[in-house]
Amino acid sequence: MRFIHTADLHIGARPDADRAWGPAREDAVRHVLERFADICGQEKIDLLLIVGDLFHFPPTEAMLKEADSQFARMPRTRVVITAGNHDYLRPGCAFSRHAFPSNVTLLAEPCLQTVAFPELGVDVSGFSYDTEILRENPAEGIRAPRSGLRHILMLHGGDRDHAPVNFAALQDAGWDYIAMGHIHKPSLNEAGKAAMPGTPEPLSRNETGEHGYYLGETDAHGLTLDWRRFSRFTYTDLNINITPDTTRSGLEALLRKRLQTDGSEVCRLILSGRRDPAVVFDREALLRLGPVSDVIDRTLPDYDWDAFEERPEQDILRRTIRALAPDPAEAADGETDSEAPLRQKALYYALDALLASENKKQEVLR
Repeated sequence: MRFIHTADLHIGARPDADRAWGPAREDAVRHVLERFADICGQEKIDLLLIVGDLFHFPPTEAMLKEADSQFARMPRTRVVITAGNHDYLRPGCAFSRHAFPSNVTLLAEPCLQTVAFPELGVDVSGFSYDTEILRENPAEGIRAPRSGLRHILMLHGGDRDHAPVNFAALQDAGWDYIAMGHIHKPSLNEAGKAAMPGTPEPLSRNETGEHGYYLGETDAHGLTLDWRRFSRFTYTDLNINITPDTTRSGLEALLRKRLQTDGSEVCRLILSGRRDPAVVFDREALLRLGPVSDVIDRTLPDYDWDAFEERPEQDILRRTIRALAPDPAEAADGETDSEAPLRQKALYYALDALLASENKKQEVLR
């Protein structure tokens, strides 16, 4: 038996809606179920598990009919769905009333339900959210059915407010596989029997790295899992080390070359290192270079500290440095100052302000 485990499709989400590539991101999310229908046909998938948050919000009847058109394209595949905390089943909502195609089962109760597929040698248990917050796990303390089949548990959650999980207790309850959802990055427990596929398409710049789904197979020897890449877009943290020789135009030229892609990679720029104190990078200009989601500037000005020491004893810049700079004696003794990072930040802010004020005074005098 071959199955696909996915979750958190979030159909209806509009990632980066305010950016130039936003429409392409929205389309990628909108077509996720269509692409799974293609894969199910090509890979001869017997079972498709969608573990919560198929939709980004309570679906309309039109959205459900659109989903039906894709489920109809995979008639040999059995589909099991649970509702998550985003598309939870409100009283009288279209999701709970909807009549899905015959190959689709919605486990619509807030308590654990089981559907058996003897022809596949497996039964599937799961529950749907009927509220956005779920601080108790409906599967807690319940053992797998005694059906003679392999047992799969569908569980959307894993944090304090969404069906918290005790993995040891769940695995002792007899489940052959725990198919999870809710956390948007993929993970697999050490035993290889509990997996989180993450979102098939990333939804925010914090969801970096590759995104996909799990392809599973059961046979007489047990269960095997293979993680498959799926996403059309990737969010990447691009770390750039700045030196005192780096100019604004030089940095922008480097990034234009690096960002010459097909648009499938959205980068968050993280600048670090030491820059010339006279150079300030234009964040808005960097954002306009291409698919750049954010710019985080962690650079520090490369001040000439010896020049500050040559100033008069009562000079405010020299006094500021002495007040906020780390104590050389403590550093020599190997002692760590918990406030050192904060003092360093305050030092640079103070020097920037004082130097700017000094430069303005010199301009007036000129």
